[in-house]
Amino acid sequence: MTMERRNFIKLAGVTGLSLLFPWATSSRANADEQTWGGPYFLHMHAGGGWDPTMFCDGKLTAEGVTPDYENKLVTSVQDVGGIPVPSQTKDGKFLLRDNTNPVEDPVHFFQTVGKSFLVFNGVDTQTNNHDTGTQGVACGHNDVELPSLAALFAGYIAQTRNIPMAFLAGGYYNRTGDVVGASRFPGDKVPLLAQPFMANPNDDKPLVSDFAMQRILALRNDRLVDLQQRATLPRNKRTINALVDASRSGGALGLLKSVAEAPAPAIDTFANDLPPDCKAYLTAAQNGGNPRFIDMGRQLETILRCFAAGVSASATWAQGGFDTHSNHDTNQQTAMANFVSRIRYVMLRAQQLGIKDKLYVLVTSDFGRTPRYNTGNGKDHWNVTSVLLAGPGVSGGRAIGKTDSGQKAMRVAKGNVAQTVADNDSNGVRMHAGHLHREMRRVLNVDKANFIGQFPLPATDEQIPLLG
Repeated sequence: MTMERRNFIKLAGVTGLSLLFPWATSSRANADEQTWGGPYFLHMHAGGGWDPTMFCDGKLTAEGVTPDYENKLVTSVQDVGGIPVPSQTKDGKFLLRDNTNPVEDPVHFFQTVGKSFLVFNGVDTQTNNHDTGTQGVACGHNDVELPSLAALFAGYIAQTRNIPMAFLAGGYYNRTGDVVGASRFPGDKVPLLAQPFMANPNDDKPLVSDFAMQRILALRNDRLVDLQQRATLPRNKRTINALVDASRSGGALGLLKSVAEAPAPAIDTFANDLPPDCKAYLTAAQNGGNPRFIDMGRQLETILRCFAAGVSASATWAQGGFDTHSNHDTNQQTAMANFVSRIRYVMLRAQQLGIKDKLYVLVTSDFGRTPRYNTGNGKDHWNVTSVLLAGPGVSGGRAIGKTDSGQKAMRVAKGNVAQTVADNDSNGVRMHAGHLHREMRRVLNVDKANFIGQFPLPATDEQIPLLG
């Protein structure tokens, strides 16, 4: 491990960048235990309640004068590995658009990067409430505020690895249950942290003279020595000693700054993997100079770099805009287009960084949208939704579960989850978030954590072999 990384770890543990549990700063931890080489876990959430029929559970207007399901946009659905994907409109190919600009092609997505994802269609969130739905898909329980799966995974890793920012919290639900600290990456404030004597990191001159800087640094050092001498408890001594060591070298903030300010990846490295009908729009330069696709992935880029640097194990991230009670077809498309393009960014960039085969990606939303339009051409809250999961050992490019022609959940067969049965068939089980979380806890080895007994999932959501 490099000296800069060691110092970064020391400083992160005592400045609020990471608030790890006491055992995570144990003196038993050594340098080899202070980075993490994977697997990693990223939870991406579509805030507001997405409409999966625009992405991974395509539907056409049902028959009848008053159809159970209405779709004014999609006229054809294509089966891509068992995933029903919207493919055509009356005007041609169905593309997810931001206003009129083509951003994503769902069929192309599932034929390329989407092959890594296992799609769960017909998941019953058991709620139409935003907060409850967000909580349920994040932790597996609607009624009890359990730690999020991302926090549980980070806490499990932090029991043996003293990594500085184990859990990066950027999503809507970040309960930790005190098994790990939630770190909020300082983002564009990093340059100021690294250059505290500058009003602006790009300024030519500092705020004070060289003499004043040296005097301030000397006084700070004297104060740290005083704190060091007055510390009595072993844990406090370790904390102060780490702060003193890190502050004297300055290398920690340098590493943090390098993670935040590393040059954006070149758009040419993505060009061959973008949907052909959307490439011109995605590669066009924004006002700031970056191509649109690179700009959309900026926040996720920082998360992926922290994974690749070995300083984080899990993260949550969310995008809003999905609560489309009016003008649904336009507004939902805009939100979905940008969200799906960001999923594409994560998968492609993870491959470039060499962590794709170690990365779990969970994709959720609060719930779904109603089968029929309201009087404002919007769609309201609907308890049935879809969930996506990719990662090591996850067999992707397929779907488990279905919805019927009216977008009502069907059940997965108890003896074979690849099959579905009617919702009133006792030989099947209606999928809930708790079922998915029970399986994900097992696959992520979180069920082996010594704290997991404190956070039971609903007893009614029994183990179903959804992940093999």
